[in-house]
Amino acid sequence: MFHFILHKTNIAFFVFVFINFIFSVKYLSRITDYFLVISLVISLIYILIWRFKLLLKKFYPQLYLLNIFILLLFIVVSLFLFYVIPVETLNVDRWSIINSFWDTYFSGGYAYYGRGHTGNPPGPMPFYFILALPFYAIGEMGLYSLLGIFAFYFMMRYSKFSNDLQTIGIILIALSSFYLWEIVSRSNTFINAALIVFSLIYILKQKMFSTKKIIGIGVLIGLLLSTRNVFIIPYIIAFLFIWRTKRIRFKQLILLGFISLIVFIITFLPFVLGHFEDFKIINPFLIQSSFLIPFGYTVFFIVLAIFLSLLCKKNADVYFYSGITLFISISIYFLYHSKHSGFYTTYFESAGDISYFILCTPFLLYFILTGLNQNAESKPIIEY
Repeated sequence: MFHFILHKTNIAFFVFVFINFIFSVKYLSRITDYFLVISLVISLIYILIWRFKLLLKKFYPQLYLLNIFILLLFIVVSLFLFYVIPVETLNVDRWSIINSFWDTYFSGGYAYYGRGHTGNPPGPMPFYFILALPFYAIGEMGLYSLLGIFAFYFMMRYSKFSNDLQTIGIILIALSSFYLWEIVSRSNTFINAALIVFSLIYILKQKMFSTKKIIGIGVLIGLLLSTRNVFIIPYIIAFLFIWRTKRIRFKQLILLGFISLIVFIITFLPFVLGHFEDFKIINPFLIQSSFLIPFGYTVFFIVLAIFLSLLCKKNADVYFYSGITLFISISIYFLYHSKHSGFYTTYFESAGDISYFILCTPFLLYFILTGLNQNAESKPIIEY
């Protein structure tokens, strides 16, 4: 029984359900006194979907069409939510921070002087805003949020997951409290994390790394690290594992890190040139250390990632330990703010941002599905 509970797939699924639970409790508490009961029922639905997942195999020939139907239905529901819930009425400012960043930039100012409608400054790295630029131009950041479920669907297709597992993945995301919150609030945490998972899928598929691939992957990592610096965690875990399994040499690892660093720095140049003094006053590094958690904790998270990378024995483990390390890191961030502001203020009044928990969900869900997929890369690379 104890071994069953500690099975990595069960741990990952429990964390996934737990994250949905804390979203349900927090936001349902604002509209009903029965928030706890409803949240428990929602959690039970996830468990039942998981428990009876094998029944989908009976409908295998029709599942591809069902997947497309669910995605199209989710688009319709999302567009309806965009229409009936004005984003300006919500106390979530990711959309307005992106707007203020580009408004300030295009008016000739220093982009990091922008302020969201709640008064917060732009905290993410430059490429985060570059990815959002097309949706800023369109005028609807919700479409960016909507990309998350499609990115995950294409990940499953790219990984050749069976249709029934694709159906499970789509349903779990579409019914997730955290993802519905993302859609309503026009947040983009899930899509950002999904892009990191997608990059890891490609990287872990490589059996060897030529110089050309090193350069290409280095550029890709440099760009994606210029969204949120917390994504250094999954890359540390992935490349230490790849190095231990002798698929990449240490010199290649150094070259890849150097290229990534150069590309990361280059992403700042369009926004810093002509504003060097402003950059010294306010920049994403200062903002994140002031608003999120002291730098000392960040060092601990990196050390934790290095340690947990030693537990990886197969490609799939990279997704699990990346998700778990992110979950632990965000939990410590939440406990840090709870200690200073109190649990109720941190949780129910948003002194701490529970949306950061979404960062680990694509990693954990992909790991769960990988473990069930016969064609996924779940066999050990080497035996220890």
